[in-house]
Amino acid sequence: MTSSSSQPVKAVLGPTNTGKTHLAVERLTAHSSGMIGFPLRLLAREVYDRVVAIKGPAQVALVTGEERIIPPDARYLLGTMEALPIERDVAFVGIDEAQLGADPERGHVFTDRLLRARGRDETMILGSASIRGLVKTLVPEAEIVTRPRFSTLSYAGTSKLSRLPKRSAIVAFSAEEVYAIAEMLRRFSGGAAVVMGALSPRTRNSQVAMFEAGEVDYLVATDAIGMGLNLDVQHVAFASLQKFDGRRLRRLTIAEMAQIAGRAGRHQQDGSFGTVGLPQGGFTPEEVAAIEGHHFPPLPSLFWRNPAPGFGSLDQLLSDLAQPPTQPVLRPAPEAVVIAVLKHLAGDMEVRARGNDFDAVQRLWDICGLPDFEQLGAEHHSRTIFKLWQWRTSGDGTIDPDWFARRLAKLNDVEGDIDQLASRIAAVRTLCFIAQRGDWIAGAAGWTEATQALESRLSDALHAALAQRFVDRRLALLLRDAGQRNAALPVAVGPDGTVAVDGEAIGTLKGFQFKVDPVAKASDHRMLLAAAEKHLRAELARRATALAEGDDSALSLIAEPGATPRLAWHGHAVATLAKGPTLVQPAIQIDPSLRRLEPSQVQAITERLHRFIAAQLARHAGPLAAMGEAAGDLFTPPRVRALLAALTDNSGMIGRAAVEEQLNALADDERPQLRKLGFTIGSLDIFHPQLLKPEAVRWRAALIAAQQGAPVPALPPHGAVLQKAGNHVGLTIAGFRRCATGWLRIDMAEKLARQAHAARMQAAAPPTAPIAGSDDHDDDRHNAGDEAEGVAAAPPPGFVIDPALATSLGLDEETRRGLLGSFGFRSVGEPALQRWRWSGLRKPDKRPRRKPPRKGADKPPRAVVSGDLRRPPAVPKAKGKRRPPDKPRAAPPRPDRPARRSPSPNSPFAGLAALLAESRKD
Repeated sequence: MTSSSSQPVKAVLGPTNTGKTHLAVERLTAHSSGMIGFPLRLLAREVYDRVVAIKGPAQVALVTGEERIIPPDARYLLGTMEALPIERDVAFVGIDEAQLGADPERGHVFTDRLLRARGRDETMILGSASIRGLVKTLVPEAEIVTRPRFSTLSYAGTSKLSRLPKRSAIVAFSAEEVYAIAEMLRRFSGGAAVVMGALSPRTRNSQVAMFEAGEVDYLVATDAIGMGLNLDVQHVAFASLQKFDGRRLRRLTIAEMAQIAGRAGRHQQDGSFGTVGLPQGGFTPEEVAAIEGHHFPPLPSLFWRNPAPGFGSLDQLLSDLAQPPTQPVLRPAPEAVVIAVLKHLAGDMEVRARGNDFDAVQRLWDICGLPDFEQLGAEHHSRTIFKLWQWRTSGDGTIDPDWFARRLAKLNDVEGDIDQLASRIAAVRTLCFIAQRGDWIAGAAGWTEATQALESRLSDALHAALAQRFVDRRLALLLRDAGQRNAALPVAVGPDGTVAVDGEAIGTLKGFQFKVDPVAKASDHRMLLAAAEKHLRAELARRATALAEGDDSALSLIAEPGATPRLAWHGHAVATLAKGPTLVQPAIQIDPSLRRLEPSQVQAITERLHRFIAAQLARHAGPLAAMGEAAGDLFTPPRVRALLAALTDNSGMIGRAAVEEQLNALADDERPQLRKLGFTIGSLDIFHPQLLKPEAVRWRAALIAAQQGAPVPALPPHGAVLQKAGNHVGLTIAGFRRCATGWLRIDMAEKLARQAHAARMQAAAPPTAPIAGSDDHDDDRHNAGDEAEGVAAAPPPGFVIDPALATSLGLDEETRRGLLGSFGFRSVGEPALQRWRWSGLRKPDKRPRRKPPRKGADKPPRAVVSGDLRRPPAVPKAKGKRRPPDKPRAAPPRPDRPARRSPSPNSPFAGLAALLAESRKD
């Protein structure tokens, strides 16, 4: 494209939202070829996507400093103003935002395109009306067309950040200020999208997509938003009216204010602008009137720099770049970074030594065009430029690929915070710029692909970091949901109970109980509970039906030690057991989480739980339920009913001593009724063996805890027979009795008692007659000889109880002796002989207890507690002469009876007399 006055040039000027860019795209696609230059890479990418949708990707190219997409047959080219190939011959040329010729850093590029870029058939200059006079002066042949704004822009005054209307954009002029505002918006509105010029197109598009999709209602941006980005913004709020332009902090010009404020209200929708957090509104009345009426002071001049310097020598290059413009409306461009870097390198001895080498000077200027993406300053940036220049002017003239690969690998890290990721993206943009210059590095196509792939990964990571820091998706969703009364947002409950509304987790649903996400802020709990109440009604109703109509496999008893007994559905508590009419008929208290259901549903669930309890008792503790029914049956004899009632109140087992009188009062035809129910009437306890099974014990413990309003006690392990220690209440419920050094299960104690009685009966049985021909005849003859000599061969007193059973149960000797004593057996003779005799069970002492002694007096011996099978304490004897242990106690004389005579040694009762004498001695 070349300068020419013979081709039509049209300048379309006006405020924002006049459709200038849309008109340029229409004119571009109407020609056989063309190009448009834009001020930002972001805007160039946006229009590129639009033209691709019209013409197809094979005919459209994108050219920016860091990204180049140039198909072989491309006829339409979109790019940044600096990257446009000015030598390309096309039918149409468009120059967007021409008023940026007044920008100190980049203005000379826009001015050059305004003066020299032309299309064969049409050239279109787009910009603000403030450039109208300069266009007339510099391009007198141009036809100037003014377009009115499609919508009205009005001033809305100042506002607090928390009261900004939705679909607002807040504009700040530093990254720190942008981040601070986004943080505040996250706290009370769910967050905001962030748009800055330093973002890659991928990150920027992802952030804008969040805003456009309604995921957030606010957008925080720098003044990059004013450069033609078309967003659905209804209000623009200025967080500041000052910016640092690289040299000083200054107030925005009216044209800059209008450019940014004009982003509000697109197409036919009106917009508004104002300030946030600024005293006295910030804007002066004159500025408000100018922005609302689109009346801006004309630009007095544009910046210019020689676009074609000579490369004969380094001095010539510096001289040509300092050449002043020839037209009065043009001013020399201020010293930009590229000029500062060139001057810094001009003082280097190696550069100065090659100052007359045309190729070296040309390549130095070419490399100085590498932008300082990392904002490191001219001195630091010049080091990179110098290293690249050395490679470009030596060897094969290409950059060292190893250096490039090391830099790329060092940046290949997607972890880190926002600043770290943004810094890496800026460094990757430098590598992208190098790779895009095909003659700078060998294998440029491969390096281009690698650098763009890394930039995309870092951009995705940066978007995720921005969203994580500045967007509370859950809060934004709840705020949006709260304003939609009849909205049907999708609700999903995951396998782990996670409740997600429109894909955003708000908590967990365990059974019927909803719990707010533990990481949620305390201030959000009320909204989360309201959302659950709104969206979980159908799910809770479905679960209530499943509970009421389901089978028993989903229900279970929760009897954890120290906790109240509860009923669970799929492992989640739905009810608590409480005191009921009887032990086997507990009351059911529905969990508060179910009270949100309909009353009919709650009633159905209650009835279902009652049926479950009845079924479980019939299965695991049937005898307990059976005795309860029999105790309430009027056809059961009264004495049996009384005994069964006592058994029921004690959960199916009771110490025999407590009901001995009732047991003795039973008639001969009534006792079988107990045995018919399966009860064991033991020496010490009355119990049912089935009630000692683990599941029966667990249910009995839960029923007792519910009836007493107490927590469930700790129970012994399943299958345990002997326990040295444990919770006394739990051991008693599980059917254990206290013995000397521990607790023994009552069915095992009864087994020991029966073994002892079997030994007793065997010892009391008469001896059988000897069998003819057996060896017993020898013994008879031996005994006859003894009798002939007048010596009585009496057997040892008592009988032997085999200790093998007690040993297998783990009982020590003290515990075994205590148990046998409680059964009514007493040891006789030396302890080593292990001989026992039957003395009968002691009857309970019914004598009135003595009054407690006075304070300080000696305490009496501890009374034997009922059911305590430990050896009773010894009663201290009166002081006096002690009887020798081998001397039998003399019986007091009985005057009313004649003295007993000892039977003759030959008497048949001589053996019995000896046995009785031995027992008295004991």
